[in-house]
Amino acid sequence: MPYQDYYDQVPPEPTGGTWSTPPTPQSDQLGRPQGSDGDSVFRRFRRIASEAAYVVGGSGRMRRDVNHLATVRRPIAIMRRVGVLSPITNAGTSTVSALLSTMLSTQRSDRVVVVDADPAGAELSRRLEVSFGAGPVEGVSLVRSESTAEAIRSTLAEVQGQGARDVGLAVVDCPGSMYDPIGSEMAVSAHCAVLVVPSAQQFAQYCLAQLDQLPPEGQDVLLHRGVIVITVVENVPPDSVDWLVEAFRQRGLQPVVLPYDEHIVTGWPLRSDQLRSETRDAVLELAARVVGTVTGTRTGAPS
Repeated sequence: MPYQDYYDQVPPEPTGGTWSTPPTPQSDQLGRPQGSDGDSVFRRFRRIASEAAYVVGGSGRMRRDVNHLATVRRPIAIMRRVGVLSPITNAGTSTVSALLSTMLSTQRSDRVVVVDADPAGAELSRRLEVSFGAGPVEGVSLVRSESTAEAIRSTLAEVQGQGARDVGLAVVDCPGSMYDPIGSEMAVSAHCAVLVVPSAQQFAQYCLAQLDQLPPEGQDVLLHRGVIVITVVENVPPDSVDWLVEAFRQRGLQPVVLPYDEHIVTGWPLRSDQLRSETRDAVLELAARVVGTVTGTRTGAPS
């Protein structure tokens, strides 16, 4: 199929059901679900996600960054929807939404819209703006929506209608858990679901147990439209992060690790030029994974 013809197509509506009702975790101390294997989609796809092989050293990093940038800048003719959510509340979805949308907006020629679905809390607004009601610090179009699934649908339809072919991506910061109405709405309608998992072990174990008990259609959403982000919190030992990365790899999911960054903790609003280089690299990788997913061209997905 010709390159431009592919990106000019109307993206198919995502298939599959919602996340279903929140399961009750039944796990051991390592966060592995107990019981029989059953028909778990994760187990059928169990393998380590493939990683691109790069030359060690500066040239390898340069090649990786060039590849990521090329992916992030791919043309998108019709707006794609990206949901940022988590199995638990207060997991950092607003921070990840702000970082992702800022990176996308600085690298793309079209418009990137980020939707704050919790206008009362204004967490995302504070991450992006100098003060409430002021313009965004960086080139992201910020839209506020009421915290209902119907309001989100209406807001996204309005954004797409007003922007026509001008808006490439709309990032929705989901304020609750992945099982509330907004999270379930994005599971059905988003072209990419970014799932945020904190690295603190008690939260990580809970999240893994929740994901392992999703019904097959919910697991399929993560395997084919999901991008996992592990947020490293302060004072978490590296081996705990490594364990969590490996746990996702065993489920056929290759996570992006967002390192601990003091500016993320203390910076209001966030400024790209004050992030650590490792953080910027991780956010660029996240942006590339998201664009690769919404355009159907990502690598490292289960086959």
